[in-house]
Amino acid sequence: MVNAARLKDAGQRNDVEAGMAKLLASEYCAEVVQEAFRIHGGYGYSKEYEIERLMREAPFLLIGEGTSEIQKTIISRGLLTQYKL
Repeated sequence: MVNAARLKDAGQRNDVEAGMAKLLASEYCAEVVQEAFRIHGGYGYSKEYEIERLMREAPFLLIGEGTSEIQKTIISRGLLTQYKL
């Protein structure tokens, strides 16, 4: 994430780095929310707790602004272009 920000500040392309940061953050978010939901048990369904909202919104991070698979494609194409022999 820091490298993507540095490239952006320098006016350079940061497609690969930004894609990596977004992919990693969205995957971790979904994983953490899922584990928190398991910990809360039945209370996770109650609107009184924040976890209910997070459980509804976490999947959007995986599909919003490009799915994880699209991010992986962007990253792999960028890496192949950068490290072409």
